Amino acid sequence: MKGIKKTAWDWCSKYIRLRDAIEYHKSIGDPDIRFCRCCTCGKIMPWRGTTEDQDCDAGHYIGRGMGGSSGVYFDERNIHAQCKAENKFGLYTPGAYDAFMLGKYGQGVIEELQIFHKVGSYKGKLPGFSVMYREMYKSLCAQHGVKP
Repeated sequence: MKGIKKTAWDWCSKYIRLRDAIEYHKSIGDPDIRFCRCCTCGKIMPWRGTTEDQDCDAGHYIGRGMGGSSGVYFDERNIHAQCKAENKFGLYTPGAYDAFMLGKYGQGVIEELQIFHKVGSYKGKLPGFSVMYREMYKSLCAQHGVKP
């Protein structure tokens, strides 16, 4: 099962980082989609690269919890481009992700995610997530002239 979850996450992460890079470039009026902005600190960074030099992660608002099976682990509203320092190393301003989420989605979505985190599950959906995010990623690449 771990292999299926990792594959699904790899495609989801690529999709989220590209989605947020496209959004960032639209906001600045630049068609060259190479960078994105960290949702918590605002750092501008390349959205992709090799694992060693990639600064951008797809970070969760509500972490895995529940033994890694949070019901919002693959919910796109719960995942955004985030720099490694903030996501992996926890070097973030307390409340920064909360403020981002409140501004982007509002309190209702935050409360919905908190409920789904506790009662939802992605179990049994992993093969579908893998295919779905792969196709969504490839579609965004094609739409925006990005090499997959």
